[in-house]
Amino acid sequence: MSKKDKTVSNALNRHTTPKLASLYQAVDLRQQIAPLIIGERCNPTGSKRFRELLLAEDLEGCLEIALEQERKGAHLIDLNVAWAGRDERTDMVHLVQLFGRSLRAPLMIDSTNPEIIEAALKNCPGRPVVNSINLEDGDSAPGVICNLVRKYGACVTALTIDEQGMAMDCDRKFEVARRMYDLAVNEHGLAPEDLLFDPLTFTIASGDEKLKTAALETLAAIRRIKTELPGCHTVLGLSNISFGLPPAARRILNAVFLHEAVAAGLDAVIIDPDNCIPLDRINPVQRELAMGLIHNRGGGNDGPLMAFINHFSTHIEEESKEEERTPPEQILQERVRQGSKQDLPDLIEMLLESYAPLAIINQILVPAMRKVGELFGDGEMLLPFVLQSAEVMRASVDLLEPHMDKKQLSDAPTVLLATVQGDVHDIGKNLVNIILSNNGCRVIDLGIKVPIETIIQSVREHPEIDVICLSGLLVKSAMIMQESMPLLKSAGLKLPVLLGGAALTRRFVAEDCAPAYDGPVVYCKDAFTGLAAIREHEAGTLRSTTWDRNAPESTHSKTTTEVVATLEEIPSAPFLGARTLAVNPEDFLPLIHNQTLFRGRWGYKQGRMSNKQYQELLQQTVLPELEQVQETCRTQQLIQAQIRSGWFPCVREDQALLVDYEGTQWRFPLPRQNGRSRLSLVDYFRTREQGGDILGLFLVTVGPEFARSCHELYKANKYHEYLLLHGYGVEAAEALAQYAHRLMRKEIGIEEQGQRYSFGYSACPDLELQKPLISLLQGDKIGIQLSDNLEMIPEQSVSALVVHHPQARYFAV
Repeated sequence: MSKKDKTVSNALNRHTTPKLASLYQAVDLRQQIAPLIIGERCNPTGSKRFRELLLAEDLEGCLEIALEQERKGAHLIDLNVAWAGRDERTDMVHLVQLFGRSLRAPLMIDSTNPEIIEAALKNCPGRPVVNSINLEDGDSAPGVICNLVRKYGACVTALTIDEQGMAMDCDRKFEVARRMYDLAVNEHGLAPEDLLFDPLTFTIASGDEKLKTAALETLAAIRRIKTELPGCHTVLGLSNISFGLPPAARRILNAVFLHEAVAAGLDAVIIDPDNCIPLDRINPVQRELAMGLIHNRGGGNDGPLMAFINHFSTHIEEESKEEERTPPEQILQERVRQGSKQDLPDLIEMLLESYAPLAIINQILVPAMRKVGELFGDGEMLLPFVLQSAEVMRASVDLLEPHMDKKQLSDAPTVLLATVQGDVHDIGKNLVNIILSNNGCRVIDLGIKVPIETIIQSVREHPEIDVICLSGLLVKSAMIMQESMPLLKSAGLKLPVLLGGAALTRRFVAEDCAPAYDGPVVYCKDAFTGLAAIREHEAGTLRSTTWDRNAPESTHSKTTTEVVATLEEIPSAPFLGARTLAVNPEDFLPLIHNQTLFRGRWGYKQGRMSNKQYQELLQQTVLPELEQVQETCRTQQLIQAQIRSGWFPCVREDQALLVDYEGTQWRFPLPRQNGRSRLSLVDYFRTREQGGDILGLFLVTVGPEFARSCHELYKANKYHEYLLLHGYGVEAAEALAQYAHRLMRKEIGIEEQGQRYSFGYSACPDLELQKPLISLLQGDKIGIQLSDNLEMIPEQSVSALVVHHPQARYFAV
């Protein structure tokens, strides 16, 4: 590798999103729902079973322990093989090689010996974590390991230990962390995101007066590290906190302390995944006793430790038993919460003997759905189960409607709902419709890509409308919402306007939308926030979203211009122009990332479930649903995949890419960041004077049948099936795009180098550029067209620019 190539490679390492990787997948260091779980059982000191297998040289048995942890939800596997009388280097290399080719989870190489660490790094695929460095013997040894971490592109855990020993209080923990930060980042060139600081925790169960506040000191250190060392991560070996307690008590204390640590900013935890308990499964009395022990408060005369110990010595944990005579009101509310229609007609008939129909809705059903919303907002209920609850609510109201007069039915608040002009995405809008309509609202759904003039006309035609709800996924959608506010004002409207969508922020709504309208303008992060806003409007308390302009800016907003290397040589295009490929579903559907599908599209997030509970949910519910969706796609032939891809000569000119092909010139203006790294996509391309460059473009679609089938399910009120099929279609299109990008990389011999970017998203938000892209590729040859609002039809389609530069990364302008 030339000196220039090394410079490019090093620059690339500096600016990648914080991820770890195995041979098979990348894992976000910062999990969407913290923490990153690091399985601890592959350690001869902590696991008798692993030790016995290691001593018997049963490497396959050792692997099975790692696989068990992976199946139970571990994102990362810690591997420690140090044991007296064993050759640590040989054991480490053999197991790293075996684990590396067998596990999807990345590895944490657990050793403080630089020779063993380097041997492991040489044999470890992907991007691991090295565990660990400390300052017990000064700066020399950790400096050597930092150099290895930098050389092999790994991350490293740093323990708050120095020449004085283990840091006990917050100030000392941060002092040591700050010193290690300077050593690793300023002296040895690691990036802040390469560091995971372990501020250490000590048992609060020993009765030692000096350790009563050990948990508080650790929590304070986590907060300070996250605040004062921006970009760095935090990790804890959790089980130390409860050392000395019986197993049942340890599990409770560990779970509550983990919840507190995550709230303080903890990114990762080293734990047995089987011992993770979601907070809502813990007895409230036990939870409060654990909180008292962690925060060193309460407990009466005995103090918090003895109160906690006495509780577990005098109480036997049992499963709660259902009361024999549960009131029907409570049963109906439980049916809603559980998404069960069992005995629903009989329950409604029984309640009608004591309640008026409207009272059943307002006093029983609506509070039940409100509780569902609270559970969803707290991360304790998953979106698919919310939709099942909504179906029970809908069925209950259907049973009550024959007993209600027309005036009662017309008293519900009326909501006008629409996806704004320029946006064909309807999944968010449809979910809002489901939640609102099943919580007593009458919804007038205008559909997708609705012009503001149509919205104004609809309000005039329906004087009963109480609230306007606008939805949109794209950056351009947010701009259209902003532009719509003065038009609504000019039309004389003052109805509340609720705005929701992925590209919106509270600040944008407060500062850029609300001032241009005379009525309340409210930012809604989800459907339940919107429902709450409607309730506030009914109560006369709804106000526009506000933003504190004096709030401190993020420490990451500092401008630091990023230098992008100019490539001396560029790959050769295998052809110029565009071509069409028909693709078998079997070629790209395996690329669907199930975790993204299950958690992101279908809403099956782990939340506060233990890993065991979440795995049971996946095995018993989610995977069978996946098989059902896949079978539907096969039998109904919903996937008709095609790729249209091409290579074109281009040059960078000012803030644009110019493509000159067959006598016609196309221009792609690409914006630059105002702050941060000052990046623009044009930086990755050469000018005419530098020899010019090549630009890859592609269009992919899974075909029109998917959108048709989704529409039919939604119209039939099959909300759950609609969510599943729609989400699968979106991920199938993304998998097809990934497959197309992989093919194009292979064509020019760069394998994993470079990135792809889609218009309408953060690095290139202008959807107008879909026009030259589709024109160049002749998208009509695979049935892709642009709507008047610049959205691709069919919906399950993806377009992208392919950038070959090795420093290319994702960013927002």
